[in-house]
Amino acid sequence: MGTTIVESAMENDPLVLDRLHSPVVQESPPPFVGPSGHPSSIDPHLDETGFPVDLSVITTRELRVLCNQVYRLLDRNYPPMESREQYEALVEELERRETIAETRVPQSQLRGTFRDNPLFSRFELFSDGRMAGYVKYEMHGGNVLLLQAVVDPRFRRMEVEPLLIQHVLLNAHRRRLAVAPYCPQVREFLAENPQYLALLPTRQRHRVEHLIADAELQQV
Repeated sequence: MGTTIVESAMENDPLVLDRLHSPVVQESPPPFVGPSGHPSSIDPHLDETGFPVDLSVITTRELRVLCNQVYRLLDRNYPPMESREQYEALVEELERRETIAETRVPQSQLRGTFRDNPLFSRFELFSDGRMAGYVKYEMHGGNVLLLQAVVDPRFRRMEVEPLLIQHVLLNAHRRRLAVAPYCPQVREFLAENPQYLALLPTRQRHRVEHLIADAELQQV
């Protein structure tokens, strides 16, 4: 089968690879300082009070953390004037996402075809003959380094990324490959689905658990 237009674009156009990550240490952007005064990884576009301007760009995990922080501010004797409005905005965004989740396309319709493409060193997920996303990797003996997760923008609303990462972890486990999750999206998936940590070798599992614990401490 020839390469589709979508595959070609995802392969060659750097604008499509909008979620490029690698294990190489890079300079990090300045951390977001939320209502609690502690650094966070939430999007740095803030208003004058340090509150995110666009809540839609924040992950659900970060949204819940921020919601808890603002709720604790409201519980004080003299909460900031803007905290009630901020809390209502956070609750409204969480409810909006829950509504979307209830009406989203069932994952059973997204199973498609999953394969390991050793020619391009990536695990690929197809839906209706189109590449929905892939995870780039490097293979070193029995170790597989997960470097980067890319999802076609047309499939983002269909929850492709978690399904893709689930396939990758299960495939590596069946092949007795030791997974090293350098990709931030994979680590976020493991944080939200800790049952999959058991599929990692002991050393990598402890490393990821430590990273997750550190991230949660920074957000409290």
